This record gives sequence, C-alpha cells and structure tokens, in this order.
Amino acid sequence: MSRRPPQGHDSLVHEHSLIDQLLADQARLDTPVAEFSRHHHTGVAQPSWRRLIPLSKPGPGEQYAFEVNLDQCTGCKACVAACHSMNGLDPGETWRDVGLVFEPIAPAPAMQTVTTACHHCLDPACAAGCPVLAYEKDADTGIVRHLDDQCIGCSYCILKCPYDVPKYNVKLGIVRKCDLCHGRLAADEAPACVQACPTEAIAVRLVKPETVPASARIVGGAFDSAYTQPTTRYTSTRSDWSTARPADDGQPRVEDAHTPLAVMLVFTQLATGSLLGALLFPRPSLLWLAAVTGMLGVIASTLHLGQPLKAFRAFLGWRRSWLSREILAFGGLVPAAFGTALRLVPVPLAAVLGLLSVACSVMVYADTRRPTWDLPRVTWKFLGTTLLLGATATGLLLPACLLTLAKLTAEAALLTRRDLTARVQLGPLRRWTLTRFALPLAGLALLPFSPPAALILLTAGEIIERSLFFRAVTANRMPGL
Repeated sequence: MSRRPPQGHDSLVHEHSLIDQLLADQARLDTPVAEFSRHHHTGVAQPSWRRLIPLSKPGPGEQYAFEVNLDQCTGCKACVAACHSMNGLDPGETWRDVGLVFEPIAPAPAMQTVTTACHHCLDPACAAGCPVLAYEKDADTGIVRHLDDQCIGCSYCILKCPYDVPKYNVKLGIVRKCDLCHGRLAADEAPACVQACPTEAIAVRLVKPETVPASARIVGGAFDSAYTQPTTRYTSTRSDWSTARPADDGQPRVEDAHTPLAVMLVFTQLATGSLLGALLFPRPSLLWLAAVTGMLGVIASTLHLGQPLKAFRAFLGWRRSWLSREILAFGGLVPAAFGTALRLVPVPLAAVLGLLSVACSVMVYADTRRPTWDLPRVTWKFLGTTLLLGATATGLLLPACLLTLAKLTAEAALLTRRDLTARVQLGPLRRWTLTRFALPLAGLALLPFSPPAALILLTAGEIIERSLFFRAVTANRMPGL
C-alpha cells in the first residue's frame, strides 16, 4: 500500500533532494505570459512583465532595441514558437531563430544558445539595397519595417543583410521579417517573443545612437557591427563572448543556386562582349547576338522575382541601391542593342551601356560584403566572362583560348586554398565543379573547327560557374544558425 504524499506546496521539498528542489522551483516558476494573462483577467497590474518593455515611448534621439540576457537563454525556442503563432507565419518560416556558439579557450570553455531576430540597425543594409523602397526605418521608434505591398520578391535584402534576417515567403512571393511587434508596443504590450520567454531572457529597451557600438561584434561569430550598426545588445556575466565561435563553424553549406540570376548575368555579359567585338568587326550577326542574348538575360531575371508584375517599380531606389541601377542599365542596354542591329544606334554607345551594366552587376554583389564576393574577385569573374564570350563570338581564337585558360587557372588556384568556399565546391558540389572545368576545355577543343559549338559550350560552362558563384558563397548570418 503506497503512502499518500503530504498535501501543500512544501511537500515537494520535504526530502530536500536535488530533484525535489528542482521540482519545487519549477512549481514556483511564473512566465511573462502567465503574468500578462493574470493582469488582463484580474485587472491588477503585474509590474514584472512590464519591466520587460520601456514604460515610455522613445524620446528624441531614442529608439527601441532588443536586449538579450545570454545567461538566462536556455534555447527552449518558446520565443520562436510565439513569434510564429502571433504573426501567422507559414510552415518553415521564422522571424526569430536560436543559434549556438561555443567558447573553446581554456580555462573556461563554454557553450551558449543565442536567440536572435531583426536587430533594427541604425543603418540597415536591407533598406539601402532594396530597389523598390520596401523598407522604412520609423522616425519615431527606430523600428525597421518591411512594406509587404511594395515588395517585388527580388530577395536582394537577404543577400545584403549580414544577419540573415529577411526571409523569403514562397507562397506570397515576397520577403518578410520581424517588425518588433510594433503594434503591440504601441498598445503598451510586449512583443510575442518577450512575453513567451519563460526566463525573461528577452526585453525591449530604449537606446540612443551614440550608445550603439560602431565596431566590434554584437556576439562572437557575428558580422562586424561597423557595417549596419545593429542595436540589439547581448549581456552576460561572462566577461567576453567576442571570441566565441559558431557551433557550425567550418561546416560546408550549399546556398541557393539562383539559376535565373546566373543565366541573366552570363547572357547580359555575352551581349556586352558581342558589342565590344562589334567595335572591331561590325558584323550584323554580332549585333543581333547581342540584342537577343541581352533580351533573354533580362527575361530570365524576371523569373527570379516573386512579384514580376511589380518589376516596373525597380527604378525607385536608384539613389542608393546598386540593384536598381543595374536594372536601369539593363533597361538601356537591350533597346540600344536592338538599335545597333537596326542601324539606329551607334555601336560605341551600346557598348558603353553594356560595360555600365557589367559594372553595376559587379557592385550588386560586392556591396553585400560577403567574404568571397570581394570587389577584385567579382570584377575578374564578370569582366572575364564578358571578354571571353565576346572574343569567342567574334572569332578571336587566340584571345578566347588565353582568357579561358586564365579563368580556369584562377579558379583552380582558389580551390587550393581549402577555405569554406573551396570545400563546398570540392565536397557537395564536386560534380558541378568538374563539369564547370570540363565544358570550357571541350569548347577550346572545338574552337578551331566550330566556333558556334564552342560558344555554346563556353557559355554553358560560364552559367555553371555563375551557379557555383551563388551556391558556394560564404553567406553572412548570425552564428550557429
């Protein structure tokens, strides 16, 4: 016959064992959600949940910002679930994530979960890159909001953000992200993630721009804060997490191929190369090749958009977005190329527009600050493709051979570095890498006998190279995600 346990709260700890003590602590645990619910049920104010948000609106020179106590974050992902539920996100869509970092340095190695959402930066890269001005930084609250009805789904903000905050929604064809539950804050209620955290690890504070560090990193493994000046503050009793490393540090990761963009880049560069060749040999075949491939490249680019019918608005961000400038350059290149074929536009003008479009394409990717998309490397790739395909289309056999060998040699040299990009190309993407080298070598063999067939093989090789350019890039994101 079993003995009935004593009644009352103190019965949980009557034996004073560790398990009993932990159960007693759990029984006394009260979450911000429970306190918020009790506040509305009883009408009695509960100051504990209110201390997680500012008691006043932002004043002049202030803005809202997240504050995360790393010591209290257990990685339970209650914040992730609450954000998903409150914002009605689709399956697989998350606006808040939980990463993992570790500190390997003795004598105090440690491991820590890191909850992260939009950092509502002082100088948001997503807003600077958007070609349709679908982002705004609220002048009163500092919250960086995404205007869903303005978005064309180009995903350039995803490439620009060094913290992987914007997320593409396939069903809607647009990008969406955390807006710090601005509607709840306006009603003096805490954001979903703040209320859901059982350990009160997340809070919203008021910060002033001069107090936001202009350099260093918000947590070990994150991008240099000098780029966007994120306002999120991570606190810990541990003296320094700046040397922490992501849990997935050094693990190869294959990114999106962006096939329409790969085709667009190669075809527009082929068009520009053909126009350059026409400066030396103004043959109608070169001019029509430039016109048709340029048009096909622009058409391919629209396949990348989630909302292609809104693409006409892409000129709005020309003052600050390189993508908007690239689109404008392509908008001038294609009519100019057809104009040259019809003898209505001088070839030098069309060639200049082509070089301008290539330059804009270079800056689109160099401006993302991704390590393997630095300006010299991207310039060589894009300009090399332009000259190589232009020389092949023009029938300049020796320059085409030399350029092909130069490009392949440079790419092979990068593979010997054994950095993360090289490991992706030699690991999960090994077959694509081998194909990339095989196609241009086969094109070189055919070049003296059938220049058109060689051009097709070389173009296919450049498209695969451009796909590897996207898939093997070292992407910037919060550590351990």
